[in-house]
Amino acid sequence: MARTPRRTLTGSPGGSPCASGDREGRVAGYVLKIARQAVSLTQEEFAERIGVDVTTIQGWESGRRPLMAATAGTYLGVRHHLLRLGASPRLLGQLDTAMEADRFIGYVLGTDGPIDLDRHPLATWVITRPFTDLVGWTFTGTAPGAIADTAPRLRRGPAPAGPRLAADERRHFLTHLRDAAEQSAPDTAAGALLRRQAHYVAGFDATSETVAWLAVMQRAEQRRLRTGDWSPSWAVVRSGAHTLARQGDGDALPQFIGVHIETDACEIANLNYWAYWLGEIGDPKLSDTFMVELDLDDWRGDRMLAHLAAKLDPANVYVDVVVHTLWSLITRKPDLLTPRTAADLAPACARLVDEGVISPQSHRELSEVLYALRMIHRR
Repeated sequence: MARTPRRTLTGSPGGSPCASGDREGRVAGYVLKIARQAVSLTQEEFAERIGVDVTTIQGWESGRRPLMAATAGTYLGVRHHLLRLGASPRLLGQLDTAMEADRFIGYVLGTDGPIDLDRHPLATWVITRPFTDLVGWTFTGTAPGAIADTAPRLRRGPAPAGPRLAADERRHFLTHLRDAAEQSAPDTAAGALLRRQAHYVAGFDATSETVAWLAVMQRAEQRRLRTGDWSPSWAVVRSGAHTLARQGDGDALPQFIGVHIETDACEIANLNYWAYWLGEIGDPKLSDTFMVELDLDDWRGDRMLAHLAAKLDPANVYVDVVVHTLWSLITRKPDLLTPRTAADLAPACARLVDEGVISPQSHRELSEVLYALRMIHRR
């Protein structure tokens, strides 16, 4: 098959043709820049420390010379030097994931023609929260936590405050995600995984056109889903409800919780996905079927409990699913509640109940959580 000539996208380094996975480097380059500045080194000082020319550092940080194209030895040397100089291990972990994000961005920007749906990156693994946050950064300008925590120490200047997609790159990216989702197989697990993850990533774009498309796709997916059953389409509808909530639809999550989390399998699936999203499950998953195949005893829940407690905020667009998941977690893992965790959790639960901003179902569930917390102190 003849290859379609690559178009030139203005945001590609140096105005070059559409990137491929191994020629994209903007996210990892920006994370590297943050790590270098966090240890108070200039580009020249850093180059001298690791034994490369300063133009190499400049190329890495700008994305013109992708960090993933460096040899493994060179990359490990960079990481080890930064670690010895005091860079946060959490920040350096972001550097590893940033190269995955760059490879995905490069794949999308480099696809200009028919999409290989079977080999599409979003059809071959269940993406993680760190990966998604880094890809979303290029759309929203909101840095992931490990990076935002470092930001106050960074020098300010005329450079962009993060890796960004140019306007034509953004259009290309969104068109690609829409095409991939619409062309995915409607009745396979791989097709549902591609559709779900394309919807979620596209949801970082807040334009009216994208929001309208997401709503249409959500309704189409709901028609595929039989009420009460878990299926790959259930996972698509779950992510779609989260995406619509992020876009301002206040009914999406309460409706999903009330209609589509009503069986034991769906409750387990919701908890297992949260555990994966929050890093309680360390092994990468290749299909959404892990949501119902994994035993709840395979992960602890401490991290999830702490995360949910921190998200009990009426301003949180996901507050209803946070409440439901907290209720479900405590119901199924009551040993997570100790006098100390109960003391930390009770004030936030009480405030949310008193403010009356959550759905009636969330109010009932949070009241049950409060009762369980009070019982802890009577043991």
